[in-house]
Amino acid sequence: MFCWLKPIAWSLTGLSLFTVNIEILSKPVAAGEPIIDKNCQFHERTQEIFKKIPPQSQGTVFLTSGFEVDNQKYILQVLKFPNSRGVFCLWRTNSRIPQRLTQAQLIQDKLIEKVEKDSSQKATYIVTIRGDKNQNILRTYYRLRLTNPNRPEVTPMVVVYKR
Repeated sequence: MFCWLKPIAWSLTGLSLFTVNIEILSKPVAAGEPIIDKNCQFHERTQEIFKKIPPQSQGTVFLTSGFEVDNQKYILQVLKFPNSRGVFCLWRTNSRIPQRLTQAQLIQDKLIEKVEKDSSQKATYIVTIRGDKNQNILRTYYRLRLTNPNRPEVTPMVVVYKR
């Protein structure tokens, strides 16, 4: 009688492991980078988040650049959205959550063409913003100064009309 119990036990064990694996594998998972919203917040890729944040509202990292002010390290991150609009986020090294640069409204949610570090000034970036679709010939250059990261300064430099 005991000779039949062993094969039955092994069969039941195998069946239960198979059932658990099918359950785990059938759960929908979207692999890849986290979803980033317009407030610089990162979200895990789940079906619920996809419904909450549609693809046109999901940003990708356009630029990540580190700088130092008063012996504290920061990271400027520029996100680009499918409509080419950009969002500027600031990471503090002691914080795990980036914050949107709220005092930089001149350059937030604009058509970002290029962002580069200004090598002549500490914690300063040159931001090139393209005109809207009807103004493809217009380029505006701004200086983003982050020497006081709590109060970023954005100043227009030059407006260029290309023919």
